[in-house]
Amino acid sequence: MNFTLLPWLRQRFDLAHDMAEPADIVADVDEGMRFRGTNLWVLIFAILVASVGLNVNSTAVIIGAMLISPLMGPIVGIGFGAATLELGLIQRGLKNLFIAAGLSLLVSALYFRLTPLTDAGSELLARTTPTTWDVLIALFGGAAGAVGLTRRERGNVVPGVAIATALMPPLCTAGYGLATAHWAFLLGALYLFSINCVFISLATFLVTRLLPLPRHAFVSRQRARRVQFGIWAAALLTGVPSVYLASGIVQRTVFSHNAQRFVDEQLNLPGTYVVTRRIAADTRSINVLLAGKRLSSDQLQTARLALRRYRLPSAQLTVRQGLAKLDSADAQTMRNSLLEDLRSRNEQTLAGYEARLAQLQQVLTQTDASAVTGLPAAPALLREVQVEHPAVRQLGLSRLVQPATDSLHADTTVVVAVGVKRPLPTAEQQRLRQWLTLRAGGKYTVEVLIKTGVAK
Repeated sequence: MNFTLLPWLRQRFDLAHDMAEPADIVADVDEGMRFRGTNLWVLIFAILVASVGLNVNSTAVIIGAMLISPLMGPIVGIGFGAATLELGLIQRGLKNLFIAAGLSLLVSALYFRLTPLTDAGSELLARTTPTTWDVLIALFGGAAGAVGLTRRERGNVVPGVAIATALMPPLCTAGYGLATAHWAFLLGALYLFSINCVFISLATFLVTRLLPLPRHAFVSRQRARRVQFGIWAAALLTGVPSVYLASGIVQRTVFSHNAQRFVDEQLNLPGTYVVTRRIAADTRSINVLLAGKRLSSDQLQTARLALRRYRLPSAQLTVRQGLAKLDSADAQTMRNSLLEDLRSRNEQTLAGYEARLAQLQQVLTQTDASAVTGLPAAPALLREVQVEHPAVRQLGLSRLVQPATDSLHADTTVVVAVGVKRPLPTAEQQRLRQWLTLRAGGKYTVEVLIKTGVAK
């Protein structure tokens, strides 16, 4: 069984059968790293598009900017060069990455300095603090991008990776922090961008090492060893801190999730309301402001003892009761919460309006024929027509209004588009036109358009 299964798995998961030629792969990687001419202008335009999207809180605009951004090229080039021992690729990748990141930061900062919209929306705030999912997305997205880059036919892998890894929005968020002197935004966004770069490059390095790609050959074996040692040392120096940072992000995310659950289940009691909650994973503190019915000392002690059940044994719990304990940090937290709730409600309301509008348009389409033309809706009229004309398979209704020049009344022509399986004789066409005119009450001129060859 094992001898049968292993070859089958190896054949199914083989990455070499549709791999592009090594020379083509190297040429694509080298082309993606260049930032002059077209790539440079596209980068600037992508920065501006992403900045506008973050400014107006539009997810669709941000996705468009990520699609056209060439920022992944240098990052992939660094990982590919490290895997194939090409020092030139690594050097050019690092140089172009610093140029692209610096240019992105400056252009976005200039935009946010000039724009009259200075409030930080939810899309911008989401790029200020990395989470566990950002690390995983960068790692798996980078691996998918490396696989897609080395294929003969790339398909939609590389654009999908560009959307998933989200390199452009953090840089634009850092530009916002630089322009508005929000240094926490600047550092948090640059931190997120750095994590994405490291893990995308690391994933590219690992995937490329698995592929049968030729590596740079050195004349001197001693020099080859020095280069390999240097690349592996650089990979470890880059990878180990990133793994450490990733583990820290995981711990902070788990702490925040457990703390949220603790507050909802242990402090949000009947008659008592959680006004604000400030959860700081770095200091492992939970600060809660309650309103309504005051909790007794026994209830508070029970809540503190429950911290261990939520894997929060060392958390510092601070419970303040009564709105008189409200401070400036609570006011900021309430403001952010209200803005997020307002945005969520606006999105739900907009979705409801769109659904209602679609329903009204459908109703108007169905009633327009009977209200204006005197004919029933198209599906009902088709069934009536098919009684006398079985060859008719499709039917559509529309009206053409021509404003009159010498009277107050406009001329209306009812257009009936008919799809038939076989050509209708001239006499049958005439009967159909006369019947439709009578069915419409004789108030409007009826024109019949016939399309033959309709199977259904």
